[in-house]
Amino acid sequence: MKKRFLVLLMVMIMVISAAGCSKEPASNGESKDTLSGEPIGRKTLTLHDSEWMGTDLFRCSSWYTSQNLVSDTFLIQDPKDPSKLLPNICSDYKVSEDGMSFRLTFPEGMKFADGTPLGPEDFIASIEYGLEDRDGDGEPDSDWGYGYSNIKSMEVDGRDVICYLSEYRSDLEYFLTQPFMGIISKKQLESMSRDELLWGALPYGQFYVDEFIPGSHVILKPNPYYMTSNPLVENKGASRLESITVKMADVEAFTLNTGIKEGDIDILTGINMEQYAELSGADDIMILDVTFPNIEYFELNQDSKHLSDIRVRKAIMKALDRDAMEVMCQGSFKPEYAMITSVMQNYSQRAEEYFKKNLSNDVEGAKALLAEAGYTINSDGFLYKDGEKLSFNFLARSSGTSVTVAQELQLQLKEIGIDMSIETIDWNYIYEKINADDYDAGIEVLQWGEPILILNYCYYDLNSKSKEGFQAYKDLVNQCVNEPDSDKRTQLISDIQMSIFEDCAMVPLYSDVEYCAYRNDIEGLLVTENGSIYYNDIK
Repeated sequence: MKKRFLVLLMVMIMVISAAGCSKEPASNGESKDTLSGEPIGRKTLTLHDSEWMGTDLFRCSSWYTSQNLVSDTFLIQDPKDPSKLLPNICSDYKVSEDGMSFRLTFPEGMKFADGTPLGPEDFIASIEYGLEDRDGDGEPDSDWGYGYSNIKSMEVDGRDVICYLSEYRSDLEYFLTQPFMGIISKKQLESMSRDELLWGALPYGQFYVDEFIPGSHVILKPNPYYMTSNPLVENKGASRLESITVKMADVEAFTLNTGIKEGDIDILTGINMEQYAELSGADDIMILDVTFPNIEYFELNQDSKHLSDIRVRKAIMKALDRDAMEVMCQGSFKPEYAMITSVMQNYSQRAEEYFKKNLSNDVEGAKALLAEAGYTINSDGFLYKDGEKLSFNFLARSSGTSVTVAQELQLQLKEIGIDMSIETIDWNYIYEKINADDYDAGIEVLQWGEPILILNYCYYDLNSKSKEGFQAYKDLVNQCVNEPDSDKRTQLISDIQMSIFEDCAMVPLYSDVEYCAYRNDIEGLLVTENGSIYYNDIK
């Protein structure tokens, strides 16, 4: 499970080479002008994104932004309230009162790009495919099948599918909004091998892959039969575009910046902060926040000599000024005061307000705690106790925002007399050191929009609580995941975070902000508050 989740946390370093394929949809005899009811404006788009691993969403361990063009999700999150689900492929979603079954409605008239009608049977075939366990290890072969493995049976009721569950798990609702749980036609699943499906699969989406050149690009063509129930877009039918080219070649940031400035590229789905600084000043380029929900935090080792005193850990937390860090990071940093942030499901304002009031932005309170713990300032400006300087080492990633954050953290703690050294290493070694209890403090990150996975994986230091303490924590998390009432879950999420905060060993710090860049002559591109990008209304 941990191995699977780490794939999501970091961009894949290695990608699988695959042979390309071309599949032309059946024509319905109508022109694009007739389908849209409006004359075509812009006909093509060129994007740049990371290299795709395939179109079989059930066999891809990673899925990049532009791939959402070829595979719709069953539902979407309301950008203004992540705990609320909105229609997308499905026009309706209902959960039984006891949470042990749910119903999805599939509208009539939907078709895959090859003209195959989409119906409830395709959903059942897709879920069964995602849950296959051919290697016999007791887990679905799909990297993300665990997210819906509690579906024990399904039945068709008209245009509805009723799913019966072995247990209610709140994270299943989130999976219904994610690209790792989509729909491929029953016809394809029954007639093609896994190898053939890797690039031959036609998931239901607004576009399909017309051409794939490994290491170079894919060309997408619109599904002429496309329909959506997405309430966020105006155009709920076929795209007005004739094609989209997604370039995937690994090139320098300078080349990408030049490409979008000169019009060779229309959209960069992700840019680093150097690109952000350069492109922000370009008159014909728009920059938009496309941050996927994430929390950057650090753990303090309670077994470390000076940090074993909770008063010292609490003082460190109180001394931090996240607003100053935000200024230093120049756009890549959003201050956070809770493990479950405002863009995640079941966000608790109570937990955030508690942390903000009691565990942050209080330098004088921090100094008082350190004095109470027996530390005094020496002539060198640092705190000492029994002849030993109050110092600890902070593990930061070797690149990115965390380096700047660590430097600002170092300066802020020096102001109250704490000597913090910085060690920059690759992210995977940070986790290894923390897990082995070989650290003082270390930065960590979790990227997910649903709280249960965050709360299940936030403790890399397995000595942070006693055996009994961890069991009580896990029991509370399990109670939350099995609670079908969203309001009650939010209260439990608050309680769980309070149990984290009481140890003063886990410090939520910031969200790493991500951006996309696009040319300002593109009309109708929609980017929502939760970082989702919709191309439906481009014209």
